[in-house]
Amino acid sequence: MAQSLLILVTKAPYGFEEAFAGLRAGLGMLASGQVPVSNALLVGEGTLNAVAAQKPEAVRMPSNAEAINDLLDFEAKVYVVKEDLLHLVGDVPLLDGVEVIDWERARQVIDEHEMVTTF
Repeated sequence: MAQSLLILVTKAPYGFEEAFAGLRAGLGMLASGQVPVSNALLVGEGTLNAVAAQKPEAVRMPSNAEAINDLLDFEAKVYVVKEDLLHLVGDVPLLDGVEVIDWERARQVIDEHEMVTTF
């Protein structure tokens, strides 16, 4: 059994199922005890999942903010790559508990995990 899983989220929060499915997969693996460590790294358009001002009800989609908060409640780490976020939307408020990192640290985070899966 793997000891750590990193969910690499590359898709925007709404309009695609991948981001929600990835966040929930990580939560499911953690909550079920399949892996002792399950974290998420948000890159590219995936960084938009960390933006605090989400209104999923406007597009009738489940909340990715809730999925991130659920991961954080299970003491998972959720990272967002600063350069990607700034390129897309600038300096905006993020969900509490999300850790902003640069690409150098992101590479280290990837290397620290036994399994990495991309959504």
